[in-house]
Amino acid sequence: MIKKAFLMLAVVFCTLSAAAQSIIYDQTSSNGVRTLICSGVNTGAQDGVEVNVALAGFDYKGSTLYSLAIVVGSDHSVTIPTGSKCILTLANGKSYELQTVAGGTSVLQNMDVTMDRTYQSYQRFAYYNIKKSALKKLAKGVASLQIQLQPSNYLTTFSGDVLGSLLTASKEVIDSTFDN
Repeated sequence: MIKKAFLMLAVVFCTLSAAAQSIIYDQTSSNGVRTLICSGVNTGAQDGVEVNVALAGFDYKGSTLYSLAIVVGSDHSVTIPTGSKCILTLANGKSYELQTVAGGTSVLQNMDVTMDRTYQSYQRFAYYNIKKSALKKLAKGVASLQIQLQPSNYLTTFSGDVLGSLLTASKEVIDSTFDN
């Protein structure tokens, strides 16, 4: 009986998380790639660097790829080097090393800034590829996030499962929007 109650509570929580997610960017490029970015989470300032993390989905002819969309505050003198890595460590200790998408690091352009008011105070932006199989495992909990920056790396830890829940809910929103 108690297990059923916890299961039902978990289902309700996941449903509410997915419902709370919103799409902040939805554009189709001239070459037919549709990009969706869901609302993200500010992971906080570490050593003066503030980072916001969201999930992006890219759909091209029915094939969907996912990336973490990372933006770094414009008040900081750090850069996201080409080829940098993002390391997600799960609560169980398993790590996923994510590479930047080729050409995926940039300074936000005016069109990108219109994604949401939140991003108006951010300047540096990068996409980090993440596989579907890794996304499914994030629901178990993300313990830490590390991003290679110059001159110093960004590292933050999570006591709760804020990031894992957010990314899992974002994947559900992206999949339902793309009809996957």
